[in-house]
Amino acid sequence: MPKYIVAVDEIRVHWVPVLAPTPEAAQREAERIVAADRKVWFDHTEPLVVGDAQTEAEWDAEQEAVDRRSGGHQAPPRARHQKPTPAQKFTAPRTDHHGDDTPCPPAHKHTSSGKPLVAECPGRAYSKAVCTCREWSIKSPGKGYVDDERRRHLRTAHA
Repeated sequence: MPKYIVAVDEIRVHWVPVLAPTPEAAQREAERIVAADRKVWFDHTEPLVVGDAQTEAEWDAEQEAVDRRSGGHQAPPRARHQKPTPAQKFTAPRTDHHGDDTPCPPAHKHTSSGKPLVAECPGRAYSKAVCTCREWSIKSPGKGYVDDERRRHLRTAHA
């Protein structure tokens, strides 16, 4: 289904991108959306003015023409919704360590109390988590406590 851009307002300040099979259907849908929005958010007395539905290419060409006609002054930037850039993803992986501070490989399984289930492992002495933000870390003998605090940090500091 093609995407149309419909200007809504006498001075073309507001515009609505609409997916519709025809330009006429796009205009009707834009009018429905804006009329419902105006009842909720605004107290307007002027009648709603719906412009022609244009494809993105037609809209861009018209904006270019307006920019050229504007003479020497700088035209305001065209209002095109940009996709928000994703926020930086922080992680705080938990690692298990032996009593001599060497990391315990993930392949080494333990009981809930840290006793080894693998013959060559001396056992888990503590668990540690360090966030990639470099401003938070935790070290505790309780693996569950470290996991809970790690999740709490990621939820609150990097939400």
